[in-house]
Amino acid sequence: GDEASFAGERQAPEDLESRMAFERSTAAVDDLEARGVEIIGNLVGQRERLKGAHRKVLDVMNTLGVSNSLIRVIEKRQTMDLVYMAGGMLLTIIVLSYTWIYLRRK
Repeated sequence: GDEASFAGERQAPEDLESRMAFERSTAAVDDLEARGVEIIGNLVGQRERLKGAHRKVLDVMNTLGVSNSLIRVIEKRQTMDLVYMAGGMLLTIIVLSYTWIYLRRK
């Protein structure tokens, strides 16, 4: 009786190794998530600073008499930069996902 219950509580070495590998993977994912949150926070701060600089530049350009068409070209470029950034972020997520899937299979 006692021997059977004690044997049932013991983990096989393979189970222990799998659990340890899972815990390491979980810790690595948590670390990546924390870094991602930190990076996003930094990007938000940079975006706010750049918005302020953008407004100041537009004010200066209006003061200097820069044409509205040039201002529209600059704003269109800013929109395309946003599209490129979003595309790059999406591509990065896809590459990381495929890498994660590939490494998980091994």
